[in-house]
Amino acid sequence: MALNRNEIDHLIEKIRDSYRDLAKKYSPKWFDLDKFNERYILAIRSGMNLEGFILAEISGFEKLREKYEKTKKARDNSFSKKVDQIIDENMARIKKYPQIIFHPSCGVEIAYFYGAMKEFTYSFYPILWYLIRDHNTRTELVNIEEMLEYHAISGPRQYPKRIEDHILVLNRPGIREIDIEKDRNSYLKECAFLLHDIVRICDSALDTPVEEWNYPVTFDRFHIEENRKKAVIDNFRDLTGYGAILKVHDKSDAIISDFRLSAFKRS
Repeated sequence: MALNRNEIDHLIEKIRDSYRDLAKKYSPKWFDLDKFNERYILAIRSGMNLEGFILAEISGFEKLREKYEKTKKARDNSFSKKVDQIIDENMARIKKYPQIIFHPSCGVEIAYFYGAMKEFTYSFYPILWYLIRDHNTRTELVNIEEMLEYHAISGPRQYPKRIEDHILVLNRPGIREIDIEKDRNSYLKECAFLLHDIVRICDSALDTPVEEWNYPVTFDRFHIEENRKKAVIDNFRDLTGYGAILKVHDKSDAIISDFRLSAFKRS
């Protein structure tokens, strides 16, 4: 039975609605209503059987939607693989540092970052204080050391004060994930500022002519808690003064790079 004019107009409008909906939901380039309208006008002008035109357009539309969905799925799978690869690469970079799980709900990144900062503060940073004699630089080193210990070294508490503060955030009733993330990012950013400061100090020291830094470091005047002293000596044994400073520089820079903190530098 042939369609009447009202039925034809109704079907044409339904096809237009389908194009509008998927153009808005997916892509106006794929589901181009203007091109459909052009084909419809051409069909009328050429005297084409409109029932046949409508059937062909419905079939074409379904094939177009199927093709788009397959393309989108392939694209999404490719994107998902790239995201997974980036995540895996980032995890591989941070897993070389000690992991300290200080709370059941602490994030993986901050657990490794805290471990990295504790290791650095405990067994790398003290060599700068030991080697550098410039009064102004030593004053800055003292200030940095205080902040490093606040963020990374345990005192009478089980954890450093800044980690204890983050634990309080994690334990807060009804705490939102966005607030946890904000405090976690604040911890990373605060430490990143310190690491960038240390890189700057090391750069300056490496450009400073100091005769004794040309020779292997001796630890006869190195007065520090015994276990920590052993850890520092193990890290810098047989290195010259310049070599030791360069190693601190590279360790700081590696932590910055591995945890993607290059942007967090003091202005």
